[in-house]
Amino acid sequence: MGEDLYCCICNDETGRGIILLNQYICRSCEKEIINTPSDELKYEIFKRKIKDIWISFLQAT
Repeated sequence: MGEDLYCCICNDETGRGIILLNQYICRSCEKEIINTPSDELKYEIFKRKIKDIWISFLQAT
């Protein structure tokens, strides 16, 4: 990616990451999502944000 994008998780502007259902997730958040144990509160926050991405995608189609 040559352009900077805003992460839908942390709102930071970066140029490296992934696109999930038309939403950008920065490399830092991607790694944090992968490495967060499922028994931590932060995991639930990530789950909710990804669910919001999914709902937004469904509403747009």
